[in-house]
Amino acid sequence: MFKPYVSLLMLTSIDGKIDGSFIDDYNQELGDYYEELKLEISNAWGNGSATHKIYFSDETADISKYKNSKADYEDNIIKSEFPYVVSFDTVGKVKWKDNLLIYPENIKNQVLVVTTKKAPSEYIAYLKEKKIAYIFAGEEKIDLNIALDKLYRLFDIKKFALTGGATINAEFFRENLVDEINIMIAPFIDGSKNATISETVDGKSLTKEFKFSEVKKLKNDGLLLVYKKLN
Repeated sequence: MFKPYVSLLMLTSIDGKIDGSFIDDYNQELGDYYEELKLEISNAWGNGSATHKIYFSDETADISKYKNSKADYEDNIIKSEFPYVVSFDTVGKVKWKDNLLIYPENIKNQVLVVTTKKAPSEYIAYLKEKKIAYIFAGEEKIDLNIALDKLYRLFDIKKFALTGGATINAEFFRENLVDEINIMIAPFIDGSKNATISETVDGKSLTKEFKFSEVKKLKNDGLLLVYKKLN
């Protein structure tokens, strides 16, 4: 199997939180640099469905009209000149408003859904009518190895940025699929019980060792830490 070079990229507080007011309210310039770095290190970036449902799902979309549609469960390959935003969506939670996501401001991203045959046929029909690319990577659970192989072969994605959340990050770590970790640290303590960089579903420890590569001081007292996968 083939796979893209996978870079985990996260913006955190000093105490390791990946969400909170420190992201939007206090450090816009660091946030802007995060978005720039994401596009520098990849030609596709992606998240789990929980993250995309919060930030990008169009909950007003009505897919009931596709209820009697029959899905062939064949990959829908749509090549794009734009970066891909990849959504790992096992059962079709995220309702995309369009096949292009404008994020951040003025940046076009081609939507690409990684799903399973557990996704309802009406959801697949909805994606197809919207001209949204999708691939199947498992029967009931996403097989990340199959998913990455298809991203590489079918969409020519050679560099992939994994940008959360904590659960999907842990799954990538579990499968030893992360080649590089990029942690941007904002100069704030969050103090909440928000998620950290990697959290397993069952709460069990997941220990993976990485090799330190570099540290870079950023504007606004931020830091960028880079670790590489051990050979």
